[in-house]
Amino acid sequence: MAVRLVDAIKYVLSKEGCVHPFRLSRILALAEIEYYKDKGSRLTDATYVMGPGVFYIEGFKEIVESDPCLEKKKGDPQRGTKGCIHIVCGETPRLPGEAAGYLDRAIEKARGLDDLELNSLVVNNEDFKKLAKKEGE
Repeated sequence: MAVRLVDAIKYVLSKEGCVHPFRLSRILALAEIEYYKDKGSRLTDATYVMGPGVFYIEGFKEIVESDPCLEKKKGDPQRGTKGCIHIVCGETPRLPGEAAGYLDRAIEKARGLDDLELNSLVVNNEDFKKLAKKEGE
């Protein structure tokens, strides 16, 4: 299916509001894992890069910084608030096929998890290990 990463990001933000990049990337990865498990192919065109116990998405930061519809809000460590990304223009992106359903289910699953649980769910998943490349490859 290969939904563009920017469209998947905007879809999740249109549903969830302002989301920290760490959580956003894990929600995207959860949807990717489930899609891969069901269909045997990729949901998005994202490139996941595994490090020890964590991962990142290549080009994620560049998408957020260059898209005028995405805006970063700074957190305030003294108040215990984290920074986040939110969508500032447009409607919910229309995604092809079943993509929206996979992202919606990932959003729901992530709601009940803290950041460590969410990260662990993704990085310890055997299917995710197949999808992600190792850092330095």
